[in-house]
Amino acid sequence: MSEAHENREELYLRELKTILRFGALVNSSLNIETVLDHAMQWAEEFMDAMASTVYELDEATGELFVRLARGEKKEPVRGIRLRVGEGIAGHVVETGEPVMIQDASKDPRFSDRFDRMTGFRTRSMICVPLVVRGRPVGALQVINKRSGEAFTPTDLELLTAASQQIAVALENAKLYRRLQRKFRLTEQELLETQERLIRSERLSAMGHLVQGVAHEIRNPVMTIGGFARRLKSRPNDEGLRSRYADIILEETARLETLVQQVHAFSEVQEASLAPNRIEAVFQEIAPKIEAMAREFQAEVRFRVEDDLPPVEMDCSQISRAVLNVARNGLEAMRDGGTLDVHIFGKEHNLFICISDTGRGIPEDQLRSVYDPFVTSKTRGGGLGLTMAHQIVMNHHGGIHIETKEGAGTSVTIRIPFPPSSPGAGATEPVPAAEDPQTVGGSPPGA
Repeated sequence: MSEAHENREELYLRELKTILRFGALVNSSLNIETVLDHAMQWAEEFMDAMASTVYELDEATGELFVRLARGEKKEPVRGIRLRVGEGIAGHVVETGEPVMIQDASKDPRFSDRFDRMTGFRTRSMICVPLVVRGRPVGALQVINKRSGEAFTPTDLELLTAASQQIAVALENAKLYRRLQRKFRLTEQELLETQERLIRSERLSAMGHLVQGVAHEIRNPVMTIGGFARRLKSRPNDEGLRSRYADIILEETARLETLVQQVHAFSEVQEASLAPNRIEAVFQEIAPKIEAMAREFQAEVRFRVEDDLPPVEMDCSQISRAVLNVARNGLEAMRDGGTLDVHIFGKEHNLFICISDTGRGIPEDQLRSVYDPFVTSKTRGGGLGLTMAHQIVMNHHGGIHIETKEGAGTSVTIRIPFPPSSPGAGATEPVPAAEDPQTVGGSPPGA
């Protein structure tokens, strides 16, 4: 093996170790300052850099502020703000493109504002954008190699991979702060009152959601995605690396879907109720359920009673609840089966009963099926039934599950008709299970 090949292999292993270390550091704490300080210290050590800065975009003012500064002259820097387009960091955020400068004094984009303030002399730097969902949210910058040598493309590549992880760390910190503001609780108050929040079903669900978000989406999205893109950029490596990259990218897409589900869950905390007929909802969701059934090679059967009275409901939310329950049922029938959707009225209530012939729900999981991020599926975030439950509660109704392992599951959603409504007269009851799991009232026949 040649000396050059050995050096390349040694560099590759060192880069790999650094990226993995970055992932561990970024996941090590919910305190964003601690995360950034540890991560940038590791980057400086790898690149032999003298200083580093993390800029964050203030969405309210449109300015960049220094979220973290490291180095001997860091204190005066912390209060400085930049306009987007000002200096190297402002240019990088404006364009979304990384910049590597070997002689800052000759680059017209460079602003010596910091140098004049601190007495520090910037010779060279790398600055890369922090990007979340295609939009810059800040910038990451390392300054001056201690050896006086130039920064290398390997340094740029590593900092780009680091930026992808740090961008998500910043975004998650913002999400965490927004949740804290929404509840008007500090982190310590949230921990102290969590036990009391359990008494309130809606606030308890949100408390679990905060924990679930921290656990499920805290930075693996960009850790996996950044490493996968790095593997993809090496077309001459073994074929297995490309295959592994495809798997990692697929996992990234799953986690990005989870972020969308969390956002969707936040949207169903309240409903806009108005008199609507279930037939209008059914016409919208029936084709979607049929399309899902084809995807799972399952049969779907609909039974909808005629002339059902209007119900006070939010049509979009009821559609989402029914689709979530239907997808759960179809996913339980991986080898095909039958999904029955029965909509009828009885005893001053509208009932939507969705039954599958799948594997059923294990008894030890039945009592936690409405908890966020509790799922027995290998795919999906475990928020489908959580959202369905919240939607039903918004409609002052109930949800009931009957299941038997190996024999299928039946989920019944109950929504009350308005008091002035004559109701409907279906005579067909829903059978009661031996140990029914009911929230918000029993189903007909229970």
